[in-house]
Amino acid sequence: MAPVAYLSKSAPSSPGRSAPVRPGAVRMDGKACGRACHDRENPLAMDRAMHERKRTGRNLALALALAAAIGAALPASAKTVEPEATAEGVLADYTVYIGGLIVAEGSMKASLEGESYRLQNRLGSAGLPKKFWDARWTMTSEGRVDGDKLRPSSFAFTSTENDETKKRLLTYNDAGMPALSFDPPLSPEERESTLPFERKGTLDPVSTFLVPVANDGNPCNRKLPVFDGKRRYDLDLTFDRIDTITTRDNGYSGEAVRCKVRITPRAGMEKAKLTKTMQQRDDTRIWLAPVDSGKFYFPVRVQMRTPIGGAVLDVVRLRPLGVNTAAADFPSN
Repeated sequence: MAPVAYLSKSAPSSPGRSAPVRPGAVRMDGKACGRACHDRENPLAMDRAMHERKRTGRNLALALALAAAIGAALPASAKTVEPEATAEGVLADYTVYIGGLIVAEGSMKASLEGESYRLQNRLGSAGLPKKFWDARWTMTSEGRVDGDKLRPSSFAFTSTENDETKKRLLTYNDAGMPALSFDPPLSPEERESTLPFERKGTLDPVSTFLVPVANDGNPCNRKLPVFDGKRRYDLDLTFDRIDTITTRDNGYSGEAVRCKVRITPRAGMEKAKLTKTMQQRDDTRIWLAPVDSGKFYFPVRVQMRTPIGGAVLDVVRLRPLGVNTAAADFPSN
């Protein structure tokens, strides 16, 4: 079949030159051809489309990571963790919607045994995005509760995006300085995006799920210094109000403390559009609900604005550890 020629509606062609093809061009056979038709036959347009998909994926990944990282809390005023205490905790399944469409689903698990804690967050793309961007992340944090502070000992992060797997490991010394390990290794520019003094005394993103509360029992009103191995930022939480909410699929229904959240970039993420959006706006909210007889506060909803639409993380199932916990595991395939 001979190639189809195009005529531009708005610009005549010059001798020896092809007319630029714009959205709304018309084929020589008289059929309308919009941008989609043009893109399929233009390699440069295809490259731009692939670049846009990757950029959307990166924005989505950062949006999901930040949504999952915005804190929950263990109120020290409710119960002091004793060394001989038995293991206890909570497990939550959740979904993430952006612009009204489901984009991810996952689970969060928090367990305590004596002064030790272990936290795990699993997340995977879902819905329409999964058709062109198959991604899964697993984040695990371990450490101990030291009075009103957390002392993380390790943070492991594994991401698989379209069959490409990357791993990240942070191990902390007694002074709270994380040592970094990446597979594959980072470029020198990426490694130098944060300085040692900026990393010391920080929390990994998952440890923000377990922050001791002041004696007044308020899980808000705190600043959390976070370092994920690449980016250093602060999460500032302030009390907003007490709400009665029902999350998607009746995952949680009842009272929750609503906190305002503001992110302040420190290093490694100043150019991120999402970060600038969150920094400039004050409309990110997190709802923390008391669970397990009031021993924990846990995030049951997060709302934030991203460059690709409003994002809502909702808990769709919440239960104590040991009650059908296998249901939250991802399938092996």
